[in-house]
Amino acid sequence: MIKLEDFKNFKNVLENMITNKAFRSRLMFEVIDDETFEIDILKYINILSKKITSDELNNVFNDIRKNTIEFYEKSKKAISKEDKIFLALRSLAYFYFLESMDEHSLFSDNIVKEIQKKYHNDYLNIISQIDRAYLSIDTKEIAKLNNEKLDISDDLLKKYIILKQWQDKQHHFFDEGFGEYLEKLQQDYCNDNTMDSFSLEQYALRKRLFDSLSKRKILDLDTCSILTELYIKKFVVKYIGGKMYGLSVLNSKGIKVPFTMVIPTGIEVSQEDLKILNKNYDYYSVRSSADIEDGEKNSFAGMFDSYLNVSFKDILENITKVKNSINNHRLKEYIQVNGLEEPHMAVVIQSFKEPTYAGVWIGNSDDSGILEWVNGNGEKLVSGSSTPHSEIWTANKCDNPLKIGNQTVGSKMIEYQKKVCTNADFEWMILDNELVMLQFRPVTKKVNISDEYGKSEGEGLFGIPAAPGVISGEGRYLDSPSDEIIPNKILLAMMTDPNWLPHLMNSKGAVTAYGGFLCHTAIVCRELGIPCVTGIGEDLLEELINNCENIEVNGNSGNIKILSR
Repeated sequence: MIKLEDFKNFKNVLENMITNKAFRSRLMFEVIDDETFEIDILKYINILSKKITSDELNNVFNDIRKNTIEFYEKSKKAISKEDKIFLALRSLAYFYFLESMDEHSLFSDNIVKEIQKKYHNDYLNIISQIDRAYLSIDTKEIAKLNNEKLDISDDLLKKYIILKQWQDKQHHFFDEGFGEYLEKLQQDYCNDNTMDSFSLEQYALRKRLFDSLSKRKILDLDTCSILTELYIKKFVVKYIGGKMYGLSVLNSKGIKVPFTMVIPTGIEVSQEDLKILNKNYDYYSVRSSADIEDGEKNSFAGMFDSYLNVSFKDILENITKVKNSINNHRLKEYIQVNGLEEPHMAVVIQSFKEPTYAGVWIGNSDDSGILEWVNGNGEKLVSGSSTPHSEIWTANKCDNPLKIGNQTVGSKMIEYQKKVCTNADFEWMILDNELVMLQFRPVTKKVNISDEYGKSEGEGLFGIPAAPGVISGEGRYLDSPSDEIIPNKILLAMMTDPNWLPHLMNSKGAVTAYGGFLCHTAIVCRELGIPCVTGIGEDLLEELINNCENIEVNGNSGNIKILSR
């Protein structure tokens, strides 16, 4: 399989030469498992990027056409369905490459620009005459040029004429059996004759790719990063899940993540299959990566099970437990409330070592966001069982920020956001004095830090404004998620975890003793649109429980007012 950096370089070359995204995508699919095709295409692009004559241009196009025909003929002679489709799709890739060069590339655009520069205001008239003169070989004759002063011996115009002739040759070649052969072959391969030609071809390419990958059972990080470079995000997420997709994007951007592999959705593994893991590590994390998890609309925070500090011999058992977590009750309710599809589970396996710090970042803009962290691993941060250290970043600045060596962690988060081109929800750790990223997903709900934050308003209690809005009503303390659900109260709790979801969905606000901006309670309340204040501490929570009946929760400022005792 092609190396990640080689694939990215190939993609970059295509994006700087071919203007049609569908053609670029077609060529990218073809190089994943065959670097010889990449070498061939780069050779042609290198030739066409230099100053060449019209004769040399025609020779290049003829050479590309020979490759198209060679693989077309091999496909017709092949015995197996798999060989037939592989050879046919390779033939089609060469066909599309020629199509892009003669009509959908900077190369063809530059020829027109050179004509414009040379012939100035007359260039449109010249191009129009050539277009009519070389309209189509269907006419069986070439119209006579009206402008006798037009010098068609000009090699620049000859190159334009070659482009027009090859556009016509391409159409005829496709219509004279090539297109019909490909369509029937793809219909048979995909077992579908209802799709239009474009959709059928895209389906065939994805099927060939994922069928090939499924034979490997466990995919490495670089392979998954190559998949994220394709223009088929939703299909890749369906295969490797949201968490692995985010990690693969980070890796593709050159951002450090732990040793990571994934078992795709629908794949079953044995203990023997796990031997591919790097046994240099004493312990591993076995984490959920559902296809509906860590998306742009729903985070599924804590909905699925993940396990840390797992020995190699226990990995298979924990893979089973992660997969079975798609059947838990809290998830069913979350799916029903949000009107979501049933999940399919991929499983991420990572190296695990207890970090010095672990934290979360949630971005509000290109240069602002919130950083939270705790000592040790991040489980107590995201679960809300601990109130973390917090930093509010605005305009890429923060007082007394956390540093690792000469690096400011918050500034690195802002830098990484720019690399992934979105406001990001990151999980990170400091391990062996180095910043390592553990998760990336787009921010589902923005954290609004009001100017009111930190300002006391008369009598009141104070915590962290974790979800915006102001609500008043009766507070109700719950000790356990198994307690009876009573709707339209303000939930009071030490902390919540995913098992508390039914209570949060039936509450009109929430207050917790522990947690920060980015704990489970905060994320779920923001997604539900109910005000939330976290991290008020056990003493203040006890005062609310014992001494008041009605309260006002201000999720903008972090204040809690006692309205009646």
